[in-house]
Amino acid sequence: MNNIIAAQLFIKRLKSLLADHKERIIFDPRNKKTQLFMMQEGINSDDVFAYLEKLEPSNYFDGSKADHNGTAGYVMMFLYPYKQTRIYIKLKIWEDKNGDSCVVISFHEEGEYD
Repeated sequence: MNNIIAAQLFIKRLKSLLADHKERIIFDPRNKKTQLFMMQEGINSDDVFAYLEKLEPSNYFDGSKADHNGTAGYVMMFLYPYKQTRIYIKLKIWEDKNGDSCVVISFHEEGEYD
């Protein structure tokens, strides 16, 4: 599938979750880079959700890929403008019996990839 089309579909699923099922979006970073960046910048999980709402397919960076931990779903990466740099945002969306769910895997300065 074309990456731009994949990004459009991924963002559509994300926006639907943000609008109707925010409780199905989990903030669970897998690295210390995210925690350190957020602490240094004074960003909290509510701020992260605000950035997720702003994401557009044009922010696409990489993916979709299977999760390296072998669990169901697809991982996609985005870059979003932030001050003099960009934020690297790594998300995973999967579907289960209750519908779509999402996890925020990474949220930190560009260049500090997982």
